[in-house]
Amino acid sequence: MKLLATQEVILSEIELSLRGTSPDPRFRRATANMTMTTLCCEHLLKALPAQSSKQDVSMVLATHFGEVGSTLDFLRTTPSSPTLFQNSLHNSTLGFATVTLGLTGPGITISCDSETYSSSHLMAETLLNISPFVLVVFVDSVPNPLENLYIEVHPYVEKFLNKATGFLFSKTEGFAR
Repeated sequence: MKLLATQEVILSEIELSLRGTSPDPRFRRATANMTMTTLCCEHLLKALPAQSSKQDVSMVLATHFGEVGSTLDFLRTTPSSPTLFQNSLHNSTLGFATVTLGLTGPGITISCDSETYSSSHLMAETLLNISPFVLVVFVDSVPNPLENLYIEVHPYVEKFLNKATGFLFSKTEGFAR
């Protein structure tokens, strides 16, 4: 795999810009994970070669906890809200980003505890067998009251919390298609 670009989007930095008087309407119902992932991918896609199309791009979304905040909001709501439910699903971040960005290549969400990081890179290598480019984005945000608890129980997630870190990879020469 050849690394073409990297990008990091930090939640605290985008929260300020999204609270402005005219926030981007694409993110009106988006969660923090959805927003960070989409902004990260927008930047990475600028590094695609000019002749490439969005059909050429696969995506791996890596998350340890998925949409924890939305799930908790959904569970606290009576009666249950269909809008909150759709954002509580573990793969909803991937769906939001790919639809918003118009990506039509294969996409998969990886979430496997302490192996999430390494498994995501293995999946990226696999996807490069069927597409020339792959986006890999690591994203996790948890509600502030739970952040320290999550770090205490899962210390390996501290470097991933409240940000999206993304990579755009391409095939290397001689890599099988």
